[in-house]
Amino acid sequence: MSQNVLIGVFVVILVIVGAVAYYAGKGATTTVTTTITQEKTVTATQTQFVTVTGTPGPTTSPSPTTTPSPTTITQTVVVTTPVEFKGEVKVGALLPLNLPIGQLMLGAIQMAADEINAKGGVLGYKVIVVPYDTQWQADKAAEGYKYLAQQGVKVVLGVFGSHEALAIMDLLALYQVPVIASGAVSDQLDQMVLKNYDLYKYWFRAYVSATMQAAATWDILAYISKTFNYTRYGWIYEDLPWVIPHAAYGQVRSQQEGMILAAAVGVKTDITSFADAFQKVLSNGSQIIVWQFSGTEDYVFARDYYDMQVPLIALGGGSYAMLDQFYNQTGGKAEGLICISWGFPAPFTPKTMEFYNKFKQTFKTEPIFTTWYAYDSLYIWANAVESAGTFDVEKVIPILEKTVYVGAAGVYEFTQSHSAKLAPDRIYPVFFQWQSGQRVVIWPLNVVAPGTKLLVPKLEGGKRVWVEVPWPPK
Repeated sequence: MSQNVLIGVFVVILVIVGAVAYYAGKGATTTVTTTITQEKTVTATQTQFVTVTGTPGPTTSPSPTTTPSPTTITQTVVVTTPVEFKGEVKVGALLPLNLPIGQLMLGAIQMAADEINAKGGVLGYKVIVVPYDTQWQADKAAEGYKYLAQQGVKVVLGVFGSHEALAIMDLLALYQVPVIASGAVSDQLDQMVLKNYDLYKYWFRAYVSATMQAAATWDILAYISKTFNYTRYGWIYEDLPWVIPHAAYGQVRSQQEGMILAAAVGVKTDITSFADAFQKVLSNGSQIIVWQFSGTEDYVFARDYYDMQVPLIALGGGSYAMLDQFYNQTGGKAEGLICISWGFPAPFTPKTMEFYNKFKQTFKTEPIFTTWYAYDSLYIWANAVESAGTFDVEKVIPILEKTVYVGAAGVYEFTQSHSAKLAPDRIYPVFFQWQSGQRVVIWPLNVVAPGTKLLVPKLEGGKRVWVEVPWPPK
């Protein structure tokens, strides 16, 4: 082929590419490929492929007696096509946005909304997140629920505090906007659904109740205590209403497990020293400590656990002790603490690590426990709506009640009281121990890595040392 003809072929290709590129700013990704024969292959690829192929004659022979085989140039350009939505559907996010945990929960909800919209929305409608700041106050939560309902939202997500949830319960039947909370662990909420279904059927919790939290903690407490023949435990807890079901459950379970509560110490959220608390549990013969907080007490607890050289296993949890930065933030004083984590970076479901990595990359921090459930809650609702084929709440609720949804935090199935079911194959926490800056999973046993050791403290010459015990025990 002559040089002029070859140039002409490239001109035609450029015209085609230019025409395609004209539409490139207009939406979802498509790929157009043009092919001619030449002496080498160059390929660029994108997401989807639409191929336009032209094959001119063979290239000019270097001599009259030889004709080389043609090779291919593949050129790719991106064409975007807009996602066509039927309209918009609003979802409410009722959260304490004055707190970091509320802001991160909102980020998780918005992240889920963006993903759902990228796949075509819900029933073809674009999801719009409408936030409302409760300021961690019950009256603001009630105002916020009314406001969101009046804005026409189809579901309300978030609702972190039990006091906030209780403030909106009697508004549910009036506005008939369902709630899928990702906190608010009070058992009273479950009891309300069971006792008056028609009034409170709009309430769901994509998380567990306080009693379920207590049960999960007692599972590992009982196992460790039997392993080391402990019969007396000390309980250091945050003096707030959410721990009342923990106390009630502990009274029953301790008798079943043959254990005695040697000391119970309630502390304020603004505590500055645990010296008296540790002294009390030690002086009353406790052999193991259970600790439970929801605020920033974790940092003070870790500091004093180290500084006082407390020679007892301490298991439990708080909002910050479960996060990857906690160990360094305490200067290593968290060593040996056993912490609960409702959402952990391990491949428990196909979605776990995908969510974890994306969230951490986006927000430059780990997802705090309720952010896992806030993210999953929007998907749970969206899937129920898609299954029902309508936004009609009376048709969506029965679908939610039968839901078995594989989320980032685990597998969701709602109980009769509309709370996520607690079970190893449903929603269940991980317990890990801080060891040299690493979070070493020790519970449940089926996810414990081979070769794991449990650090058990003991005093030698007035100094605490850590004894490594094979875990789980043989």
